[in-house]
Amino acid sequence: GKKLAELDLSEMATIAGLAQAPSRYSPVRDKKRALERRDVVLDRMAEHGFVSTEEASSAKSADLVLRPMEDRFGTVMPYYAEHIRRYITEKYGAEQLMTGGLRIEAAAEPVVEAMAYENVIFGARKQDKRQGWRGPEAHLEGKKRDTFLERAKELYGQGPLDPDRRYLGLVEELQGRAAKVNVGGTVYDLPLRNMNWASKWRVRPAVNDQTIGSVSRALEVGDVIWVKKPAPVTESYRDWFLADGVNPRWRPAVKDRRLERFVKENQGKLELEQVSHPQAAIFTGDHKTGYVVSLVGGVDYARSEYNRAIQACRQPGSTYKPIYYSAALDRGYGFDTTLNDIPRAEVDPVTGEVWVPENLGGTVDNRVTLEYALVFSKNVPSVDIFKKVGADEVEKWARRLGFTTEIIADKALALGASCTVLPELTKAFAIFARNGKDLDWAYVRRVFDREGNLIEDNTVFYDPDLSPDESLDRLHAMAGIRAKQAISARAGYLINKLLSQTIKFGFSWIIRQIGINAAGKTGTSSATMDTLFVAYTSRWIASVWMGDDLRERPLGDKDAAYMTVEPMWARYIAEAAEGHPNQEIPWETPEGVKERDRGDNKGARGGPMPLVYKKTVRPTTTVAPIE
Repeated sequence: GKKLAELDLSEMATIAGLAQAPSRYSPVRDKKRALERRDVVLDRMAEHGFVSTEEASSAKSADLVLRPMEDRFGTVMPYYAEHIRRYITEKYGAEQLMTGGLRIEAAAEPVVEAMAYENVIFGARKQDKRQGWRGPEAHLEGKKRDTFLERAKELYGQGPLDPDRRYLGLVEELQGRAAKVNVGGTVYDLPLRNMNWASKWRVRPAVNDQTIGSVSRALEVGDVIWVKKPAPVTESYRDWFLADGVNPRWRPAVKDRRLERFVKENQGKLELEQVSHPQAAIFTGDHKTGYVVSLVGGVDYARSEYNRAIQACRQPGSTYKPIYYSAALDRGYGFDTTLNDIPRAEVDPVTGEVWVPENLGGTVDNRVTLEYALVFSKNVPSVDIFKKVGADEVEKWARRLGFTTEIIADKALALGASCTVLPELTKAFAIFARNGKDLDWAYVRRVFDREGNLIEDNTVFYDPDLSPDESLDRLHAMAGIRAKQAISARAGYLINKLLSQTIKFGFSWIIRQIGINAAGKTGTSSATMDTLFVAYTSRWIASVWMGDDLRERPLGDKDAAYMTVEPMWARYIAEAAEGHPNQEIPWETPEGVKERDRGDNKGARGGPMPLVYKKTVRPTTTVAPIE
């Protein structure tokens, strides 16, 4: 940018011309119209003697060189930027935001934010294709086809296709196992193998992974469709598949001869795409600093500004179980406490409604340990321990963990029936990671006024972006301030350990494969409209959600969180956590707590206790139950 004194006559006249209609005469929006308006201003200036005719003529001949301001926040992290805008407006007022000259330092890490956004897009589109084909964007006949092709040619040009970009193409011919598609004036092949997922999308039954045997089952000549250039997966842990139709496995990276074959087979070929119907969101925080490092509220901000990572209240499903399991551990129940696993009907004395909680998948193990019940996400024993703690006590405990949304304290709460928002659910798990210590999320690190005065500071003294002097100042300011215990250190430590067991021994093979130590829990709401996974490493905590905004179609009748969002989390964290510490969980034992403590009334055991209590049997199936 230029300072005012550095502007020449042509540039000043251009700016003056904006006053009448800023949008209409914006040189960024319409350079030709802006230059015409500039010339009018120069003529008027010459008429009134502010400049000479020669000066005006010279200024008219000058070209207008533009350097549009790069909006990194608006393009790389739009949901985060909008959340900060609302935060600043609420705290300081709209006028201060727009005219106060504030300098705002976000707590986000742009590189991690970009990774999160890419994973939201990838995961939602992958699930969308599993659901089937919803049809073309349009169907054109006659002159409308010619008009479309002309405009597409102007938009896309004649260059090679970018594998990271989606294009609109026109179907020109069907050939049984391939279609001819015109993209920007060039005709490409769309082979059946690159669109065999395109079976008809149906609301009910919500059956996924159906395939077609002919391109004519999905396309007609004249259809306008989204397509892209095929791109190989050349790195590990970047794509997954359901090997047995249920359990996710990492797809091997395409390298060497396989890569050469892929390139050869896909030369001049396309893949079928469509706008994603499922939505997804990621909320990531640093549980040591409280900084929110990434915040992605949807697949496409340009299509929907609704921030699902902040604004959406969703049923947490089984991710709510650790809330009351931690309360049970605090009250003296242990990992080896045995619980009922036989479904029992309960009748509401007022309404007469009959409620029979069941383990999805229909498993019955008679008696199981508390540890076993959470590791394998069993509903019946979870309801048992929930009733032992008491619904009202669970609500009080949840409030201590930071939940502010409405909690309906009845038996359905045991299965996550009351909705919650991602920041609060993530905070509860962060408290577990911190052995019970409270924290508040910070979206803004610091705010300075126009004169450079610091007016808000949420930094920690060990923030690597602070100068040595700033770190010392912050250390002095925070002296004597300690995080309060939201729950007891022992309860935090025990649930921390139990959530680690869930990843180590439960149905989280896809996380174990990437070699990252983690602790967390999946959750699937009723009818699989929402799936959640909240988990943390020794550095970060991330919550991933996927669902249907319109509650129109389940993600899949047989789908669950371990099939949809847990692989997304693993794919994201495998990249984001690279090069960061990978400590065992729990990574520290609180003062007064014994390392072998497993929650029993004595507080310790003489030796390691096996995962499963001797009177129970570990599941023999490798198929995870739907939660």
